[in-house]
Amino acid sequence: MKTIGYIRVSTSKQKLSISNQISEIKKWSNKNNNDVELIEIIQDEGISGDALVRNGFDKMVGMIDRKEIDCVVCLNLSRIGRKAAQTLELINKCLEKDVALIDLQDGTDTRTAGGRMSVKMRAVIYEEELFRIRENIRGVIRYKKENGLVYNGRVAYGMYDKNGILEEDEFEMKIVRNMKNLKSRGHSLYAIAKKLNENDIDTKERGSNGWSTQQVKNTLNYHYGEKAIAV
Repeated sequence: MKTIGYIRVSTSKQKLSISNQISEIKKWSNKNNNDVELIEIIQDEGISGDALVRNGFDKMVGMIDRKEIDCVVCLNLSRIGRKAAQTLELINKCLEKDVALIDLQDGTDTRTAGGRMSVKMRAVIYEEELFRIRENIRGVIRYKKENGLVYNGRVAYGMYDKNGILEEDEFEMKIVRNMKNLKSRGHSLYAIAKKLNENDIDTKERGSNGWSTQQVKNTLNYHYGEKAIAV
């Protein structure tokens, strides 16, 4: 059974944790050497569990996808990542590709019926956690938008950021109202974007590519909602 170990520590100072995780994985491998071929121990050192780029994790998922391995072993599934999405991704990928997942601390082993049930229950819990997180984020965004607060890194066309408070940009709002007028008269999103570009109307980012249909759609949706787009 071709096996990889996976370890992660969130800071480079946790050398003891790295050594401990490696030691436990090797000890398990030696104990099961008749069935296990430990081909690699993948490390994400000094990487936060919710980091967007994690080379080790991505490499492991790629190996599972290509069915290059039969088993993943870790000290604890919590070491996979602090975000439920990352652990859920690994669980689902292993179940889909029939790759065993072994958690040394709690004894979960998906080669057994009990282990598969245990890990599927975790997946359900993580799914529910993700749902709650998304709902909380939507609630915060809705509250900030309704109260004129900046709620993400980008400010919508027609608005500007004044010390964290969203204010209407007078010139841009004239353009927005004109966009709405064109849409209500039957112009397509493409036609509106084309007209804006022909009249040298800059986007918020003032990019060289000009307006796209998606940018027009997003702008109308922000100010007038989905109904304006469907008009």
